[in-house]
Amino acid sequence: MPGQSERPRHRFFILGLWMQPDARPDQPVWRISLEDPQKEARIGFKNLQELTAFLEKWMMESSTLDSNQLQPKEIEL
Repeated sequence: MPGQSERPRHRFFILGLWMQPDARPDQPVWRISLEDPQKEARIGFKNLQELTAFLEKWMMESSTLDSNQLQPKEIEL
């Protein structure tokens, strides 16, 4: 809106996916990493459910920030 001083809150993540090298071809095991280039931090996940749980918690906690806090707080799984 015009006249508002608050910048939009957004965050870019880099998503990495790779197949576990010792996985059997008939039973692939995928691993996931999520990197926050702004904080130079990376988090690893064993499966999609862990990633989804992290992002849901991150979004819930980030949406409760007041206008003076543009960066979400660090959270643990």
